[in-house]
Amino acid sequence: MATILIYGAGGLGRIALDIFHAQARHRTVAFLDRDLSLCGEAIDDVPVRGNLSAARTLMAEGVSGAYVAIGCNETRCLIASQLRMLGFDLVSPIHPTAVIAARAEVREHVMIGARAAICVHATVAAHAIIATNAIVEHDNVIGAGAFVEPAARLAGGVRLGERARVGIGACVIPGRSIGAQATVGPGAIVIRDVPDGVTVRGAPARLPELASVE
Repeated sequence: MATILIYGAGGLGRIALDIFHAQARHRTVAFLDRDLSLCGEAIDDVPVRGNLSAARTLMAEGVSGAYVAIGCNETRCLIASQLRMLGFDLVSPIHPTAVIAARAEVREHVMIGARAAICVHATVAAHAIIATNAIVEHDNVIGAGAFVEPAARLAGGVRLGERARVGIGACVIPGRSIGAQATVGPGAIVIRDVPDGVTVRGAPARLPELASVE
């Protein structure tokens, strides 16, 4: 069984550790975190060994894989790239209760939470997170580093741009596009396309200029 590290000792890191335990394909031997005050602590008996600079030491000890459990999409992608450059294999925590269609495509370094669903002909790019109970319906395209939060629902044919975020419990109707680095607020219902970099909220979700007029 390959040994791995998890970068990020917060809540998302704990979820990743739980999923890796459930998968029983990798053995997590260390956490890393930018907060050096955590060094020496343990999370479910897994020690926090330091920050990113400790990765080389862990590789010398035989650790071969890594997962980056950071909620910030940009930071997750950046640190994953740095760990790859150091020679680590990027691994994916995929919960055994998640449902992934045989004709869906899930690329490397993707977290898929408990009871999430990835439906037929959907594509999930690298570094994305599909959280607990989220639904990614048929023919969705989920961009690199995107985050679909718990219980979010993406209907068929939705396109989610790179490093975009769909908040907890939000819904997107069929065929809509969410731009790169855009954010859909918690509980929002998206009925129109969302441009790059924009945050929308409400039911129905409104662009900022429309919300201010109304």
